[in-house]
Amino acid sequence: MGMTPKENMLATLNHQPHDRIPNYLTDVVNGGFGFGNGPAFEKGPEGGGMDGFGVNWVCPATGGGAPIPEPGKFQLDSETIVDWKKIVKFPDVNSCDREAQAKMELSRGNRDIQVVDFGSGNGPFERLAALMGFEEALMSIALEPEATADLLNAIVDYKIKVIEKAHEFYHPDLFTNYDDIATEQCPFMSRKAYQEIIKPAHKRIYDAAKAYDMIPVQHTCGKAESLVEDMIEIGVKAWTSVQPTNNIEKILQVYGDKLCIIGGYDTNGLPGRPDASPEVIKKEVVRDFEVYGKYPSYIFFGFLLENSLDPEQRQ
Repeated sequence: MGMTPKENMLATLNHQPHDRIPNYLTDVVNGGFGFGNGPAFEKGPEGGGMDGFGVNWVCPATGGGAPIPEPGKFQLDSETIVDWKKIVKFPDVNSCDREAQAKMELSRGNRDIQVVDFGSGNGPFERLAALMGFEEALMSIALEPEATADLLNAIVDYKIKVIEKAHEFYHPDLFTNYDDIATEQCPFMSRKAYQEIIKPAHKRIYDAAKAYDMIPVQHTCGKAESLVEDMIEIGVKAWTSVQPTNNIEKILQVYGDKLCIIGGYDTNGLPGRPDASPEVIKKEVVRDFEVYGKYPSYIFFGFLLENSLDPEQRQ
């Protein structure tokens, strides 16, 4: 008898012999942010609204209905960040019924044969950007690094409480930190800035996850291949939603004994469009399996981008 999807996935993540290329979409049960927006205090309620930090999220049609902080309504800027302790209010992690949430989310799969992944949305940099906008967040990293690092540490303190709740109610195998720190061309900040300001915050999150026997996973869209060695150094076992703007095959060749790659599918190109034809989708899946699948640290993850405001696309 072959491995269950869970056994196969965990063997892959631990760089052990396994039967086949894992498929994240079928082999994993998502909880928390990976299920959707997760608790409303992370990214607001579905369809938009206020989150637990007092950030109002809107869902413009031009962005396919994806929630974004309301433009021009930020709490901080690169001058007032020095006073963040007087301005930023953190949500109470006990303010939602996590037991009921976990029961509902975990009912979508079978943890006996599937891996459980708890996703924590709005990682340190994304939360910073939600509070002040990307431009001001990057200005703060450059102009007020000490105050910015202090705020990021407070965000991590909150995230560690989330990790504790995830352990209590989900007992996940994986903990995914959703923190987009790159564009399709390069990281938002220099590697030096990442190492000095963001990396310590990420390390604290992954150390806390490992303390509860969760495998640390970093979700970062965009071209972040220049930070792979940093990810490995702070304990990341898998980088997820990796897009082919990165040289995925080279990463697998050079770092595959230390880091798993979850992704590969060209979600930003024609194969990721909601109107992609079956022929285009099949061609891309075959490419992923043929190019990346020959490496033992590859996990397939492919999906189409949807317009969350269109009920027909959400069925």
